Amino acid sequence: MAELGASIRRVLGFDLPLGEPSRLSRYVFQDRQAENYRAGRVFLAGDAAHLFPATGTALNCGLSDTVNLAWKLAAAVQGWAPASLLDTYHTERHYAGARARLQTRAQVALRRGGDPAAEALRDVLTELLTDDPAAHRLGALVGATDLRYPTPETHPLTGTFAPNLTLHTDPDIVTVAELMHTSRPVLLDFADRPELREVAERWPLRVDVITAKTDNPPADALLIRPDAYIAWAADFAEPAETAASGLHQALSTWFGAPMTH
Repeated sequence: MAELGASIRRVLGFDLPLGEPSRLSRYVFQDRQAENYRAGRVFLAGDAAHLFPATGTALNCGLSDTVNLAWKLAAAVQGWAPASLLDTYHTERHYAGARARLQTRAQVALRRGGDPAAEALRDVLTELLTDDPAAHRLGALVGATDLRYPTPETHPLTGTFAPNLTLHTDPDIVTVAELMHTSRPVLLDFADRPELREVAERWPLRVDVITAKTDNPPADALLIRPDAYIAWAADFAEPAETAASGLHQALSTWFGAPMTH
């Protein structure tokens, strides 16, 4: 309490009356990440998997860990998870944690020090952030909306967070976010591709198939995981044979063997 009182006096220039504390804690630099997020039947998420030196990021990152892991555990419990599905939790979220550490460490560097070099660094960054592209890019890094999970798929949308498009279905208008309330995979068909719907219908109790129109669709079709990340995308006017084959592979990789033949 004496140290806290002295800090208040230093910052404000006068004393404040302080009562009996119910809890005191000290903030210290924390920057740690577990080497492995999975060891057999044990999974680490949130503060058990990582600690960040800058506050705020930890909550978003921990919640994202949980959402990523939850649907994969549910698939394993229900008996249809592919053999490698649970391992993708470490692959994806360890990468995300490393990205979060990158920007939180940078925040620490910007806050530290009061010498002319530190002030110059903050001034330069402030000037850069007056440009919209730089501000948007840094905001996406801090918010993790620029994250793309490591994936063998070459389409630029795979591994990214699905955009919250407004979808015109017959007869409703819904958003992607509303579709995800069921926590089920969704195939969105924007180009009326019956060959793709036919493939997805082999997973009838696992994947919802939606035909919809939207302004400026990002692809002919999107396969969205329960955590709202894109598992597969069809290029515009992609040939039926290659698109159907790619969709079948993605469905098998993420959602197990087909239920019908």
